Amino acid sequence: MKRLLIVLLIAALAVTLSVRQVNAAGPPVGIRYAPPTVTLATGKLSYVPGEAIDWRYTLYNGNDQPLVLTFMTSQVYDLILRQGGKVIARWSTGQMFADIVTSRTVMMGETMELNGSWQVPGKLASGTYELEFVLTSTTTEPTGTKTQFAVGQTSTRDLSVSFTTDKLIYRVGTTITVKYTITNLTSKPLVLTFPSTQQYDWTITDAKGNLFYQWMANKKFAAGVTHLTIPVGTSNSFESSWDIPRDLKPNGFYIHFTVLDDSLGVLKTQRAAVLMGSTPPPL
Repeated sequence: MKRLLIVLLIAALAVTLSVRQVNAAGPPVGIRYAPPTVTLATGKLSYVPGEAIDWRYTLYNGNDQPLVLTFMTSQVYDLILRQGGKVIARWSTGQMFADIVTSRTVMMGETMELNGSWQVPGKLASGTYELEFVLTSTTTEPTGTKTQFAVGQTSTRDLSVSFTTDKLIYRVGTTITVKYTITNLTSKPLVLTFPSTQQYDWTITDAKGNLFYQWMANKKFAAGVTHLTIPVGTSNSFESSWDIPRDLKPNGFYIHFTVLDDSLGVLKTQRAAVLMGSTPPPL
């Protein structure tokens, strides 16, 4: 009888160890894993050769565990410019970085933002270019991302254009407000021409290009050419808002704002990146 009990205890112990080994191979019970949400946006969709690209990178930790980023040198990021798959320029080329190890922790629900400016090479040919952002940490999490912009000639060097959102991060169920401003720095009035009473449009898409909102949808505009004059030294702003749905899933989004006047050239369309999601405000 004792021998039988010993055999049964050994068998039960073996099953327990087997179950523990299987559980150890998977994620801890109750811990949710979500890869970081990353976005990269340039201040404009189009640039002229020799102009500085202003860029903004965000990393949102939607996991319920801290994300630790370790850097083996003082270099935190790199930028790579490509056209047709060919590397045209790299931001880190010719730069020196100190051999020091640093780290940064992005807490649960926290967003890390990096931004800067990079001078576009002066002899770039007109066309579409790809800008890749590389976070130089040792983490195996997907932290890199890419975006595109155009390079072309423009006759609007004496115009100042800004495109802003009232926040960088939004809670669902709140309102996002966008503002596109043109300042006439030329020596004569600027006349904008529109194909109808509609002067602008703007959209919100995710990083994959899926459309979530278009301002002009379900709106009607009267036919016929219309004009808008911006006197010398003055500005005109186009401002609009959208109520973010309460059931929108947290993600990084791109906002494209377009003024419907072709004479603006590369200044016609502007882009910004924001994060939307999290818990909605109480009703």
